[in-house]
Amino acid sequence: MRILFTYAFRSLFLLTTLYAILVVPLWAAAWLGLLPMPVSLRTPMWWHAHEMIYGFAGAAIGGFALTAVATWTKRPPVAGAPLMILSALWVIARVLFALPFPSLLAPAIAADLGYGALLFVLMSREVIGARSQRNYKVLLILGLLPVTNAFFFLGMIRNAGWTTTALFAGLWLVIMLINLIGGRIIPGFTRNWLKRRVTEQKHQPATPPPAFDRFDLFTTWLMIAFAIFHLAEAPSSWTAVVGLLTSVLLFIRLTRWKGIHAGDEPLVWVLHVAFSWLPLGFVLLASAEVGLLPQTAGMHALTSGAITTMIIAVAGRAALGHTGRPLRSHPVLTAAYVLITVAAICRVVATIGPGARGLLAVSAIAWCAGFVCFAWRYVPILTQGRMQRPRSLRTL
Repeated sequence: MRILFTYAFRSLFLLTTLYAILVVPLWAAAWLGLLPMPVSLRTPMWWHAHEMIYGFAGAAIGGFALTAVATWTKRPPVAGAPLMILSALWVIARVLFALPFPSLLAPAIAADLGYGALLFVLMSREVIGARSQRNYKVLLILGLLPVTNAFFFLGMIRNAGWTTTALFAGLWLVIMLINLIGGRIIPGFTRNWLKRRVTEQKHQPATPPPAFDRFDLFTTWLMIAFAIFHLAEAPSSWTAVVGLLTSVLLFIRLTRWKGIHAGDEPLVWVLHVAFSWLPLGFVLLASAEVGLLPQTAGMHALTSGAITTMIIAVAGRAALGHTGRPLRSHPVLTAAYVLITVAAICRVVATIGPGARGLLAVSAIAWCAGFVCFAWRYVPILTQGRMQRPRSLRTL
């Protein structure tokens, strides 16, 4: 048990994985009429959206952020009692939200907001203590997440019209975090992989991915503009134009990262697959603004696609790297990547085509199978000590 709280990725990625295996099949069963709908957060859709953003993604964000910050700041990892308390708050919130007792709503809300607030405090202590100004943007997003969560709870209690907007705001913050972190790690890991490929396999060198430049910055600002237009319910034509332009620039940005040369290593190409859901999500949302598609198509491209795939990609890599294991995929892990991708495709298609019930069932089964594969491969890694391995294998 002690080893689970030596690094945030151990406890929080484990909780993310176990929750993923349970929550989506239960939601799909309720949607198909096989189980009663969860109503602890007033409506089934609010419960589903909230638990995906602040529950599932929230735990993964905590696991990544508190693990990465030790590398960013060269400080000891957050461990021990603070990590135990953080994990306990997350578990308490998830359990209480799953129970159909109104009297448990207040402690569930307190635990959920406590998790977000404590995560922000722990990250602030590390980032500000090390004066890591480059990561203040990460702090801003982590600080706003519990604020949007609190607004959601306030709106839910008051039956306010902006309750769903608060959920969307939380979703956009997660997407901005993926854009920020993905923009760092995807070109960096791809660059390392290409260098190693040249050294070990004598391949011809490929042009490395470019460093962050004005093009990336402009694309990021367009993403923010679209998110604001979407939340503010700006005129549909404006929002659609901004969304379409953002999608094109995100796709160009992705191609600049040379993912086409990373087909030999699943740990690398899955990052590119995860990010590719962003331009797809934006173009689907832009189409929804002009009535061509339902909005849920774009939303599920961002959630089932970008968020979920990025979580499993980053969690798998971090678990290997921080336990001293070679940064190479495994057939079971590769199967998890494929299954999660199948689940995302089926979930998006289910919103726009016939056979929605069947596609939803396939999506839930593929999602569950993907995380079972991930758990089979990674639960032993997350719960065991660090391995020693040659320094040459520690980076891609």
